[in-house]
Amino acid sequence: MSGSHLWLIVVAGGPLILLLVIAYVLITRRRRGPAERRESDRAAERLYQEEGD
Repeated sequence: MSGSHLWLIVVAGGPLILLLVIAYVLITRRRRGPAERRESDRAAERLYQEEGD
């Protein structure tokens, strides 16, 4: 392998790996359901109220 081939792999492979990682994260991330969102909102509201006291 010459130096130019190695450079091509690095230059093309880096963004390709980054794209694959981003796609994997977007596909596998879990979305919260309505009940989880409501509970999270209630917890945040409790924290804000405790902070104000």
